[in-house]
Amino acid sequence: MKLTSGLALALAMTAVPSLALAQQPAEKPTVSGFLQQGYDIIHTEGAGGQFIFFILKKERTLVHCSVLLQSGETSSCRTLK
Repeated sequence: MKLTSGLALALAMTAVPSLALAQQPAEKPTVSGFLQQGYDIIHTEGAGGQFIFFILKKERTLVHCSVLLQSGETSSCRTLK
């Protein structure tokens, strides 16, 4: 499953390489920001729409993020209970 998640993230970042390297505002959480904090991608889903969805995990915390495929921008992230 990690291989598929990594492949999906690589695909998302390859689609828009300049945005993958761009700095995001500090107040807006991003998938890359969570990965830098030590979170792991445990599930990826791209239901054929304009978004790809990630579930990230670190210890006992789960976070759900959606990323717009056209721009590579993280649309939203929320902590799951």
